[in-house]
Amino acid sequence: MINWLFNRAINRSERDTGYPADYLRDILAASRTGFFKLSLAFIAAHRKHVAPELHQLAQLGATRQEACGPCLEISKSFAVATGVPETTVHQLLTNPDTVESTARAAYFLGRHVAGGDPLSADMENTLNSAIGRHGVVELTVSAALVRLYPALKRGLGYADMCAIPQKDMSENPSERPAN
Repeated sequence: MINWLFNRAINRSERDTGYPADYLRDILAASRTGFFKLSLAFIAAHRKHVAPELHQLAQLGATRQEACGPCLEISKSFAVATGVPETTVHQLLTNPDTVESTARAAYFLGRHVAGGDPLSADMENTLNSAIGRHGVVELTVSAALVRLYPALKRGLGYADMCAIPQKDMSENPSERPAN
């Protein structure tokens, strides 16, 4: 019964993202308890003080730093589905200086959390002014959690690091690049 529920969640993930989640099936097959504990991490994000769009931008930044194939395409799609304009997503990935300061700061906080770019004092001040310390904590947790997906996929042999896909934000999963 519990395996049926877990497989249903995996199927929903595949449907929502348009990408196979065989790595999750491997984890479930190896350890039902491990899969359950991992599932708890995925639902641990706390969203109380910050708009969903800023969460998605912090996650986009972390994903961009951590991986850049299918996981980045998924993160881009989630950002747009949450209400972030497609042009903003594209600008953050190609020319972030042209994006509004709070959105840009959330994106760079995600990159910072994922171990990449340092967060400037100006961006830190922008975030603290716009969303406060509680909001910064929320975005940090949000950005940290998305690092699990590419890390799991790399560790299980389903993905490697790759170059940023140079393509439009297509709604058609068959047009997305494979990793």
